[in-house]
Amino acid sequence: MNSRDHQASFNRTMARIIGRNIRSSGSKALVSEIAKEAINNWAKDSTFKKKLAAPALWAAKRIGKPGKDEQDKAVAMAADMGTLLTTLSRKINADQASGEICNDKKRGEAIDAFLQNMDFGEVLEMIEGADPHVIEFIRTVNEQLWKYPAKVGTLTLMAIALANTSIKGAREIMRPIEEQFSPDLLADLVLSVIRDLDGTNAAKLTNTAFELIRRVHTGSLLIGKGGKPLFQKYLTGFLKDYFSTMDPELAKKVRICLAEDKESIANAKSEALDANPHIVLSVLSSLGKVKNSEVRGKARKLKVLEDIDTAGFNAAVSESVSDLDTYEVAGLINTACRVLNQVHDVKPDIVRNLAGGIVDSMDSEQIRRTFQWLIPDLVEAIRPLAPIIVPELIKGFNELAIQEDGAGISLTFAEGAEK
Repeated sequence: MNSRDHQASFNRTMARIIGRNIRSSGSKALVSEIAKEAINNWAKDSTFKKKLAAPALWAAKRIGKPGKDEQDKAVAMAADMGTLLTTLSRKINADQASGEICNDKKRGEAIDAFLQNMDFGEVLEMIEGADPHVIEFIRTVNEQLWKYPAKVGTLTLMAIALANTSIKGAREIMRPIEEQFSPDLLADLVLSVIRDLDGTNAAKLTNTAFELIRRVHTGSLLIGKGGKPLFQKYLTGFLKDYFSTMDPELAKKVRICLAEDKESIANAKSEALDANPHIVLSVLSSLGKVKNSEVRGKARKLKVLEDIDTAGFNAAVSESVSDLDTYEVAGLINTACRVLNQVHDVKPDIVRNLAGGIVDSMDSEQIRRTFQWLIPDLVEAIRPLAPIIVPELIKGFNELAIQEDGAGISLTFAEGAEK
């Protein structure tokens, strides 16, 4: 069958669906009500007209009576819908095979005609002018809607019911997968999605997106003013308007509210885990294997750097180090120190009070017990590396202690021990 035959079959199926829909009880009831309303309006002011309209009303009521074969019609309608989709798919497949869709020049002409006769300026003016009218419409809807708060509450309950139904429905959709698919078959089915994805086209899409970002950035630099990119200028204006309108007191209260809500979430999760300790034990028991996987992944990433050819690695490192602005790094440290000094000037005892408050609240017995086993264990663990690390540490401290003119203090472990 060619495309024309498929189109004819599609038309026949569509006509059959429309005919069945017109003959359905719902359509008949609609036509009956329309006819009765028209007849009653025509005859309401005249007794003679009412007598003439009685047979017509009887006929209209007969039209609206449901038929006995409604279930059969529903089944036939479903079958026709399946046939319609199948026929449409066959027609599109035939068009694709013949190349009519790809080579259809009339389609381009139709799009061109649409664009020529479409005034987007008028559309833009319509959308821009609609702002006050849309806001007024929303206000009107709100005014009328909130006259019935019970109905608003019902809408909220409807949303909750829909959410619960969606959760149950998602579970029912996934349940056959859990019950009928073996691990190998399910893995093959799911992972075939990754296998069949076209990596080349995905990379081309990424390249196009990157190029768009680069062009926007370059254009922002070219048309910027005062040494500032245009993006920074526009964003600064937006943020100035944004922050100047914000309520600082309200922002402070909301930050506190969010922090307390975060605490509530942590408390709720902890209470729930207290009631289900087996979940905590399962997480704890899996920690070793989880960390092993993380360590292996990071080691593999580092090995990529190790396997790169020396020339390319050296060039990349040299470029990276050369581009690092040490002056800006120093400026960051200087600014941080100035801020800390300002804090100290405002409250000179801030560190002592904070640290003292923490230390005073600590359990000294538990700290003592911890360090009694922690320090010896650490010393024993790093003892094989001591001959390598300790001399270099001593040498480094000596270099730091000696001033440029040769004066200063030179320390060794022996001298420290004698003192």
